[in-house]
Amino acid sequence: MHYHTIIIGAGPAGLFAAGILGKAGKKVLVLEKNSQAGKKLLVSGSGQCNFTHGGPIEEFFGRYGDHKKFIKRALTTFTNEDTVRFFEREGVSSEMRENGKIFPKSLKSGDVLNALLMMCKKHNAEIAYNQSVHQISLYDEIFTIETEAGKRYFADHIIIATGGKSFPHLGCTGDGYHLAASLGHDIVEPHPALTYVTTHERTYCPLSGISFKDAGVTLWRDNKKVVERHGSLLFTHKGLSGPVILDGTRWMSPGDKLTVNFLYPLNYEMVRDQFAKEIPQRGKEALLTYLKKYESLTRSFCETVLEHLGIPLDQTCARLSKPEREALVVELTKCTFNLSGIGGMNSAMVTAGGIALKHINPTTMESRKQKGLYCVGEVLDIDGDTGGYNLQAAFSTAYMCAKHLSK
Repeated sequence: MHYHTIIIGAGPAGLFAAGILGKAGKKVLVLEKNSQAGKKLLVSGSGQCNFTHGGPIEEFFGRYGDHKKFIKRALTTFTNEDTVRFFEREGVSSEMRENGKIFPKSLKSGDVLNALLMMCKKHNAEIAYNQSVHQISLYDEIFTIETEAGKRYFADHIIIATGGKSFPHLGCTGDGYHLAASLGHDIVEPHPALTYVTTHERTYCPLSGISFKDAGVTLWRDNKKVVERHGSLLFTHKGLSGPVILDGTRWMSPGDKLTVNFLYPLNYEMVRDQFAKEIPQRGKEALLTYLKKYESLTRSFCETVLEHLGIPLDQTCARLSKPEREALVVELTKCTFNLSGIGGMNSAMVTAGGIALKHINPTTMESRKQKGLYCVGEVLDIDGDTGGYNLQAAFSTAYMCAKHLSK
């Protein structure tokens, strides 16, 4: 059977592209290795599916690490507002929840998946399951796709929409990387992103579950600053998590060092000056009582800090020595954590790395290496912050690609 376009992967990007192409009257087939579509989509946002983010689209651009320039065109062509409107038309109303995250009102990821499947069905886009693609070859401008089961399919155009390598138990095993590499594409080494980190330091592990609404985090490698971020931070029983860590893992590696400012936006100098001025004036007031002026610090955290520094819990402000005061300022504003590990692909919400962007046209998603071949979604070397940015990138790149192929 010969198709206008064959799409490899029935995730959000592949299904969305298929629906658009079907609507344009193109003969389209989606090949999915699993026995059902959208297995990873169903577990996204803990099964509630945070499918995009609110606010102006301009605020999205800085949410994709170092790849703002590539993704910008797609995001402005098919915006977060377009995504919300699309699902509204397909019967999925949405609501904005904490921090601007947009979910289906039902809080059911199945509703998002069903909307995409119904779009495909309505516009006669075929989906074939249990079809693991083994090889793509090209002869006389016609693509031949061979599956591991020995089936052959033919198409004028191919879209690779296989996703990344995170959640391999759901079938995300990086197949798209091998297919793209066989057609001349460089692959940026895939690694986990949007995951937790483990640290050699165990001081705060007993405080697992305690969070800071806005902590400053600086990443260091070989004593050089790599990146500086701020946001919500969470202690875990093995290290650190929370959005500021999740979003930063695209840059992190074991052996790196993090310094954490628990009093952000105050910095070391500001806190040092405050302590030097105020603590000597507090006389017999307990140091723990004084520290309560900082709303971000819980009592259990303050007690752990003092115990770690060897300062008695009943210490009064007047009896705090200058070296103890300095150590306290450093611990609160430049607390050091040495990374022992990064959460693996089983826990990572997304994959950093993938098909090198230098080989992809950002206005069409067509390969610069192979005419007629397109790549969309997470299989590309694009990873967004937590909060709906990755699904938005999937929809936006799929739209750019499908609209180009529809012409």
